[in-house]
Amino acid sequence: MLANAKLSLITKVIVNKDSVNTFGVVSCNEIISISSDKSIIVFDQLFHIFQKIEKAHERIIFDISLKDKNNFATCSGDKSIKTWQKSENGKYKLNLSINNIHEDEIYKIIYLKDNTIISGSKDNKIKILNLNNNEYHCSIVIDNQNDIVFSLLHLEEKNLLISSGMNFMNFYNLKNLTNPLITKIEAYCDGKNALQKIDDKRIVVGGRYYIQIISIEEKKIIKEIKNHFLVWAICVIKEKKIYLCGGTSPDITLINSDNYEKINFINCHKVYIRGISLLKSGKIITGSTDNSSKIWELTL
Repeated sequence: MLANAKLSLITKVIVNKDSVNTFGVVSCNEIISISSDKSIIVFDQLFHIFQKIEKAHERIIFDISLKDKNNFATCSGDKSIKTWQKSENGKYKLNLSINNIHEDEIYKIIYLKDNTIISGSKDNKIKILNLNNNEYHCSIVIDNQNDIVFSLLHLEEKNLLISSGMNFMNFYNLKNLTNPLITKIEAYCDGKNALQKIDDKRIVVGGRYYIQIISIEEKKIIKEIKNHFLVWAICVIKEKKIYLCGGTSPDITLINSDNYEKINFINCHKVYIRGISLLKSGKIITGSTDNSSKIWELTL
């Protein structure tokens, strides 16, 4: 039961000049935030700042993806993807800048361990890039059926790539690149991290005042949950069988992934919530358009 669920504020910090969009969680003592102010900040759970990279991009940074504990990639409204590598002094430095790989803003990236980057853009394209010795090659271009790519989910064990955009969720078979589209579902998504895997059977997507649960095997919507705001970010906690949603509201919605029971935590931020991530310690971190980041303790 979620009736006794409690979200307690542990600490709060305002270090950005603009919206905090999402996080990369490296370890218990290393968190990376990206912002609309074009900066990257590396800090710990007490918000001790280890590094701040000003003007990491020319425009808003939309997403971050960790390859491993020493490498991550970012994408931006400046149409670029950048890879960053930790140097011997523990500071991150720019490794590779991939410019104008898309014709419009890049909303989502996935940085895989085999040195592949999957990107999704406002230009309705998904691209798969192979990186090697500080060079890159675009090996695959997928036309996303005339729909913006807001979010991507890669299910490696099933050779599936799932995109979510303004109108549809598309399922692609990465083993059949001549005709990769398997099926499409009418589902709306407006958040780079609002498409997440719940378990081996289900995924969740946040939409326009509803949250949809989709069967991976059947590739259809099996549950629709009404919500009082548009969802921009979802954080799944598999061990507790719950997920948290944030978006165009100061509130956070908590949902039980088994029975879909729902509870709302009110006024977690002053305005909208852009990012929600699970820390290695089990705590929750949120980022907001009020330029702040907050760390929470969730008890059930």
